[in-house]
Amino acid sequence: MLKQIRYFQSVVRLGSFTAAAEEHFISQSAISQQIKALETELGVELLQRKKRSFTLTKAGEFFYKRSLVLVADYDAIFRELHHLSGGSEQHLKIGVLRGYSGNKFRAAVADFSAEFPDVSVDITTGNHEELYNDLRSGKIDIALNDQRRAFSDENILI
Repeated sequence: MLKQIRYFQSVVRLGSFTAAAEEHFISQSAISQQIKALETELGVELLQRKKRSFTLTKAGEFFYKRSLVLVADYDAIFRELHHLSGGSEQHLKIGVLRGYSGNKFRAAVADFSAEFPDVSVDITTGNHEELYNDLRSGKIDIALNDQRRAFSDENILI
């Protein structure tokens, strides 16, 4: 259910099933099915669907706000538990262009995760400028995009 909640949060935050699906590297129909399964599990309608848009129901608004706290608490508990157990969790933060949903990238992340199960992979999406700024500020470790702009020596991060 936690994964479904994360999907729901993405749909609401991004205002789009398609954008949320791209963010999670799954199909739009799969994310729609997962949200429907979450609604069935909870026994309430969270989103009122229209032709190509949606609005939050009152229950959806309540659940969204409370789920943000729930997921943040879960993530904090998980990190603390891992720390207490002596684990040295490592993170790889990858930035990719919003809208990119290449199968080769997904396969590479899956292969990496299988080979290095102790490394969590966080994927952030953005446009060229957002990825560049995230890279400069340390929010991501690597940016994958098709940027063709030449950066000055002062802007190159090694």
